Amino acid sequence: MNIMSITYTIGDATDPPRDEPGIIVHVCNDIGAWGKGFVMAISKRWKQPEKEARA
Repeated sequence: MNIMSITYTIGDATDPPRDEPGIIVHVCNDIGAWGKGFVMAISKRWKQPEKEARA
């Protein structure tokens, strides 16, 4: 039997402090706008995701 567990990590989600793969869970609305919340941290670190979302 394989037992899975959840580990909560606090910090910068754009630069996780782990070497092994993980999952970042993010809940958002469906308005389709780009300008508040987690996407702002993504925009600061990488320019391409915003460009593609707006295209």
